[in-house]
Amino acid sequence: MKPDRTDRPRPATRAGLLLALLAVLFAAFPSAPAGAAPVKAPGDDFKWSVVPSSPKGPTVRSRFEYGLKPGEEVSDWVGVSNLGTEPLKVSVYATDAFNAPDGGFALLPASEQPKDVGAWITLPRKDYTVPVGKRVDIPFKVKIPANAEPGDHIGGLIASATGSATNEQGQQVNVERRVAARVYLRVDGPSVPAAEITKIDTQYDNPLIPFGGGDMTVTYQVANTGNVRFSGKARIEVRGPFGIRLGNSEVIDIPELLPDSEIRISRKVEGVFPAGWLKAQVTVNPQIDNTTLSLTQSRSMWAVPWLIVVVLLLIVALLLFWLFRRWRSRRQPALPDFDGSGEAVTVEAGSTARGVLLVAVALVLFGAPAATSMGAPAGLEPTSGVDIAVSIAPATTSPTVSPTPTVSPTVSPSESPSPSPSPTDGNGGGGDDLPRTGLAIGAFVAVGAALVGGGAGLRVLGRRRNGANAR
Repeated sequence: MKPDRTDRPRPATRAGLLLALLAVLFAAFPSAPAGAAPVKAPGDDFKWSVVPSSPKGPTVRSRFEYGLKPGEEVSDWVGVSNLGTEPLKVSVYATDAFNAPDGGFALLPASEQPKDVGAWITLPRKDYTVPVGKRVDIPFKVKIPANAEPGDHIGGLIASATGSATNEQGQQVNVERRVAARVYLRVDGPSVPAAEITKIDTQYDNPLIPFGGGDMTVTYQVANTGNVRFSGKARIEVRGPFGIRLGNSEVIDIPELLPDSEIRISRKVEGVFPAGWLKAQVTVNPQIDNTTLSLTQSRSMWAVPWLIVVVLLLIVALLLFWLFRRWRSRRQPALPDFDGSGEAVTVEAGSTARGVLLVAVALVLFGAPAATSMGAPAGLEPTSGVDIAVSIAPATTSPTVSPTPTVSPTVSPSESPSPSPSPTDGNGGGGDDLPRTGLAIGAFVAVGAALVGGGAGLRVLGRRRNGANAR
C-alpha cells in the first residue's frame, strides 16, 4: 500500500516556512537605520592623561597638595600627555570639587563657575594642542585670598576634549570627555572637624510567616559640617523591645567626605524578626587627622507579627468566652432536682425567680385547659404504663396550684389498663375523669413544666420572705 502523498509538505509550503524563519531571524537582529551612525565619542580615538608635573617633566606626585596661609601664592606645573593616534585639542581649566550623592568624587560642569579653589587657580591660556605621543607641561599659579576660610578646599585641574558625533537618530551632539588631577589645598587656621547624621529612613518587608524574619533597608545621610575632609566607618544595628539585638550590618566604609558635602548610604539588614517596636541605630565613626569621632542616630518603627497576634487574639477570645459562660452559669438558677421525698431542691436565683413564677402561672392558665380538652383518639392505646392524676382547684379569685403531683401505681403493659378513679374537687363533689395523656404529650410537658417552675418559684419566694421576717 502506497503512503498518502497528501500528508507530505509540498515544495511551496517548505519555501514559505523557510521565508518565515528568515523573517523571524531578521526581526530578532535589526540593522541600524539607513543614514545613521553610532555615537563616537572623542575619547574613542583620543586618549590622554593629566598628572602633576614640573619644568622637567612629571614627578612622583599623584595629586596636587598644598598647605598655604591666607594671601600666600604658589606656582606649579600640570602635564597633559597625548596617548592616542591623532593630535589632541584640549581645554585646560580648574574647578571646584564636591561629593556626589553616592559619595563619589565629582567636579563642577564646565558651564558652572567655580567659587572656591577653582577660582584661585589661573593658567596662561585655556586651549592647547598636543601632538601624538607628546606631552605639554602647562604652568599655573595658586593664589590664596586674604579672607580665605581656614580648612580644606578641594578642586581639580581638568583637560577636556569636545567633539561632535551622530547619534542613532541622525542628530549631531557634542560629547565632552574630561580627565582631571585632584587639588587638595588646606588654608592655615583652626581646624573644626564636625559631622552629622542628617536623616534616617527605614523600610521593612514584614513577612506573613514571621519566624524567618524580614529584610529591613536602612538609608541614612552623613554630612560634613566642619572645615576638613574625613573618611570613616559605619555600622547599623536593629534592636527590639528591651534592647534585644535582632540584626546588624557589616562594617560600612564611608568614602572621603569633603567639607559642606553630604552623602547618602543605604544598606539592607536581613533576617530581622518583627518583634513589634523596632529601632534602627546607625553609628558613624569619622576619622579626621588621626582623631576618631562617634555619631549615633536612630529611627524607630512598628513591625507587628500579624500571624502571632491573630493567634493570641483567638486564644484570648476563647478564654474570655469561657470565663463569661462560667460567670453566667453562676448567675443563673440551677435546674430543680428532686430528692427522695419528692420535694423540689432549688438554688436562689435573684430576680429570675419572679420570671420563673410568672411563666409557670401562664403555663398553668393556658396549658391546663388545653390538656383537659385533648383526648386520645378512639382505638389508640397509651404508649406509657404510667397514669398521672392532677388535682386543680376551681379558679375563684386567683388560681392555686398544687405543687406535688399524685402518682398512681404502675400498670403492667400486659394487663388491660383500667380508668383512674375520678378526683374530687375542693368542695367534695365529684369531677369528670381526666383523659389519658397518650398523644397529648405537648400538653403534658407544658403542665409538668408549669408545676415544676411554679413550685421552684414559690419555694424561693418563701425563703426570701422568711429571711425578711427574720431581719
